[in-house]
Amino acid sequence: MGLFGNKKDDKNELPPLNFPELPKSVPSFEQEKSMKVSDAKEIKDAISNSDVPQMPSVSSEMTEKPLFVKIEKYKDLVNTLGKLKARLNDADHILQNLNDLKEKENRELAAWHSDLEKVRNQLLDIDRKLFE
Repeated sequence: MGLFGNKKDDKNELPPLNFPELPKSVPSFEQEKSMKVSDAKEIKDAISNSDVPQMPSVSSEMTEKPLFVKIEKYKDLVNTLGKLKARLNDADHILQNLNDLKEKENRELAAWHSDLEKVRNQLLDIDRKLFE
């Protein structure tokens, strides 16, 4: 019992070959006398200005050979990059702390200026009342 059945009869029969008819005359590729030089220039310009995508030029990146690195050097590089990332995170936290301290300092200085201005105004008020 076959899955695909017996088709031994079909293997011997091939479909007939149908070829297209060949042209009776061979086209001439010589330049026709009626075509002017200006017509040829117009055609060339139209072809060169068409929106046909151009093939990208081969860059030096594509022609470079693959780079092989020893696994020990790669591991050292990965470790070094990890250390750099950790240091950058530490520096970021330190800068954030410095910004917080600076804001706190500015608030304290603003409060001191405000208190000093109040004392100055009170002193001027007392001075004005004494000398009236």
